[in-house]
Amino acid sequence: MPRALVRSVFPPLLLLALLLVGWQLRTPPRSPVTVVPGPAAIAAALTRDGELLLRDYAPVTLLETGIGLIIAAGIGVGVAALLDAFAWVRFALYPLLIVSQTIPLFALAPVLILILGFGIEPKITIVVLFCAFPIAVATLDGLGSTAPEHLRLLRSFGATRWQVWRKIRLPSALPGLFSGLRIAATYSVTGAIVGEYIAPTAGIGKYMRSAYQTFKTAEAFAAAALVIAISLLVVGLVASIERLSIRWYYARVREGLDSDETGD
Repeated sequence: MPRALVRSVFPPLLLLALLLVGWQLRTPPRSPVTVVPGPAAIAAALTRDGELLLRDYAPVTLLETGIGLIIAAGIGVGVAALLDAFAWVRFALYPLLIVSQTIPLFALAPVLILILGFGIEPKITIVVLFCAFPIAVATLDGLGSTAPEHLRLLRSFGATRWQVWRKIRLPSALPGLFSGLRIAATYSVTGAIVGEYIAPTAGIGKYMRSAYQTFKTAEAFAAAALVIAISLLVVGLVASIERLSIRWYYARVREGLDSDETGD
């Protein structure tokens, strides 16, 4: 195993193991009502209900997460392109985007459910609201990071505004776009769970709400552990797509690191 991988993986795994051991040791003995179950009880609940969660609940949550994240990516890139193209739109709309993030989605979710019904539509909308803003902001920052000399070079050859945007500005913004996508990926599953918890018709959020209402805290924590695993899976998928899509960027980063190490 490469040393770099060992250095990046071993310390957090060791810290996590120590935290779990300390958590288990601090868990009180078995009692009729356990407010915070220990890792052993959570693992037992996950072993017992894991197949049920994966078969009957997780597919709905994954569907809502995937559709919402794709729609959020399209909206985020579109909004970033609009703000970048027109300064007056940026001055007018950007503050409103900031203000929109101060609205608690727990307060907005019931309104969306009343408008859109109890299907997956309000859950997807909540995922979009969670994810579109970081994608838009990161993409906008990426569009603004284009090297001025590259812009001057293309314009000196008579390139149109669209050609400059497509050949220089958009490729330069891709690292920022994927940075926003990684952040949004961590929010996407949470957004789906929030919608499912408020309108418990399907998904892992419904399972968690039912478990809490019946005081099955170990089962609720087991569902939360599955949510963490799904979130890591979504983030890993986005990171893999990023590596395949902008290999040139990581090749340039590696070249820079190699030159720093050799002192060039």
